[in-house]
Amino acid sequence: MDRPEKIIKSVCKSCHGGCGVLVKVKEGKIAKIKGNPDSFTRGTMCLKGLSSLEDANHPQRVLYPMKRKGKRGGCEWERISWNEALDTIANRMKEATVRHGARSIAVLQGTGRGYNRYTFRFARSLGTPNIGLPAHFCYGPRLSVFGMMVGGRLYCDYHGWGGSYPKTQISWGKQLEITNADGEMAVWFLDSLKKAKHLILIDPRATRLAPKSDLWLKIRPGTDGALALAMLHVIIHEQLYDKDFVRDWTYGFDQLSERVRDYPPERAAEITWVPKDKIVEAARIFALEKPGCIQIGEALEASIHTIHTLMAIVSLMAITGNIERPGGMVNWIPPDTGPMEDFAMEVPPPRETPVGAERFRLLNQPPFAMCHLPTVFKELSEDKGTIKLMHIEGSNPLVAYENTKVVMKGLLNLEFLSVADLYMSPTAEYADIVLPVAHWLETDDIYDMHPRFWVGAINKAREPRGEAWPDNKIFNELGKRIAPDYWFQDVEEMLNYQLRKAKIGWSEFSQKGVLAKTGSDQVYYKYKTDYWRKGGGFRTKTGKVELYSTLMEELGYDPLPNYCEPAESPYSAPQLEGEYPFILSTGGRIPYYFHSQYRQILRLRSRQPNPLVQIHPKTADRLGIKSGDWVWIETERGRIKQVAQLFEGMDERLITVQASWYFPEFPAPDHGLWESNANVLTSNGPSFDPAIGATPLRSLFCKIYKY
Repeated sequence: MDRPEKIIKSVCKSCHGGCGVLVKVKEGKIAKIKGNPDSFTRGTMCLKGLSSLEDANHPQRVLYPMKRKGKRGGCEWERISWNEALDTIANRMKEATVRHGARSIAVLQGTGRGYNRYTFRFARSLGTPNIGLPAHFCYGPRLSVFGMMVGGRLYCDYHGWGGSYPKTQISWGKQLEITNADGEMAVWFLDSLKKAKHLILIDPRATRLAPKSDLWLKIRPGTDGALALAMLHVIIHEQLYDKDFVRDWTYGFDQLSERVRDYPPERAAEITWVPKDKIVEAARIFALEKPGCIQIGEALEASIHTIHTLMAIVSLMAITGNIERPGGMVNWIPPDTGPMEDFAMEVPPPRETPVGAERFRLLNQPPFAMCHLPTVFKELSEDKGTIKLMHIEGSNPLVAYENTKVVMKGLLNLEFLSVADLYMSPTAEYADIVLPVAHWLETDDIYDMHPRFWVGAINKAREPRGEAWPDNKIFNELGKRIAPDYWFQDVEEMLNYQLRKAKIGWSEFSQKGVLAKTGSDQVYYKYKTDYWRKGGGFRTKTGKVELYSTLMEELGYDPLPNYCEPAESPYSAPQLEGEYPFILSTGGRIPYYFHSQYRQILRLRSRQPNPLVQIHPKTADRLGIKSGDWVWIETERGRIKQVAQLFEGMDERLITVQASWYFPEFPAPDHGLWESNANVLTSNGPSFDPAIGATPLRSLFCKIYKY
């Protein structure tokens, strides 16, 4: 008897956007995936999500737990049972805790896919403070600055729920038009642009937004802080700021005014390569054409002065009165479940300081302290330091983190490494135990990556292939072996527990599909009510937007935004410019891939089979390089090769390489890791942002020549 066709509502996890999807199952098999028109993403999906079935069915997926035979990286594996795999990992963690203390264990994950709360709960239940994410240069700096300046998390109000869309939008180092980043969806953004009067693009390159922009500030990489300070100078000097908001709801305006005196637009023009008149025009538009919002990209975080740059940009939002107003920058209210991170926060935090956080003190702030991974890998590479054992869930550090040579040495010096992933990535090839992870199409879970106003049900469309397990089951079963007081009988009990505040169980929620606040539920101008604190105000020490950060002052850092020249630039290191005459940015985004994922997927790989380096045509002509040539890109750390793409929409002195490349089809264990991986070129110190430890991934010296 034929099984009936059915449609399963779920949430795509191909990136950390979380688009609503409809999965057609016919005769017990997945037949089609498409966007759900009734979801918050209105039926839109990218090609990555639409290629999920090829990903789930890929013949190279890891399907069984395996343990290493022979030397690490020797590519000899033995299939084992889940019990043996988990018992081995748990016993090694217990032994490490007894011998060296819980701080000797590090738990790493990649970008958020809705399982962040499991990673953090697991690490806390072990007692280790060493949670490892790319938080020092990706999203962590934004959350830190939002928290210390406004006491929450700011998002652009693209929805029009308060009666206003953004009149002026600034896209600053962001490509939201091709990504669903940090829960902010491209579909909302693109729709809101139709209602905007002004779009200001701040980016070294002409992105896809350039034709839509009425003003493009072609900034030198790494100088965004100087530009933001100059815009503040114009707005304050010309008294274009919102005087009522500044008087009643900001702290430190006089000190900020004094600081920005040092950054008139003519000085910023010399630093940033942006003409003075464009700086002035951008400042005036943002101050006068309200409401306005600023979409901040990860590119601003990967620098040695990321915190002060972001402080200057949030100050722009604040003094123009664009915080907590419809069409401006808003803190979303959580769904009925409450903040999903409470699931991790209810486990007592470790008492010890994460590795590196004693130096980069913003990493050691609640609610979640994290280790500084460049410090971790540097210490490991020198065969010293605290970390002895590492568990990695869904991350590929050999591609993701700065200075690949150092990361490789560090991994090889670990006493024990376990990795959970869908594929044998270069990192997984060097593990002692590899755990097979179920695809999102094979998972039941709660998805919570959006700006806190909704959670969605990830509903399993089929059973996992082989013996693969979902991430949440892996964490739960491993946690039960080590810290059973904090874990659950099974995944369903764990999901029910997370939904308890909403007074709904997993079975009902999986059918319902979503718990959400709608437009009528949104609260604007929360600081004028008792929403955060009695008598009104923000969730900061002063109850106001802190232009002068009391937390930064307490931690011993400059409490006002400032500018610091990149460590490798024509001004800070002119002695290197002769050998390395170009400015290198390593953050080129690709719509077909998500970081190092999906190079195995033919539907995606066929769109762009090789990594591309963008070069200005005049620069290429001088170097004898033609479009399609393979070229070497070299820094003091190493060299890689990528395919030349001639592009006029950038300065002749700039070179942009695409990040996160390796070649799954190349031989194990490295899979072409050293061929084109941008992090072969990057530095893991000593130049860091002093407060959070960010590294300069967008402003390095390089040279380029034909392969």
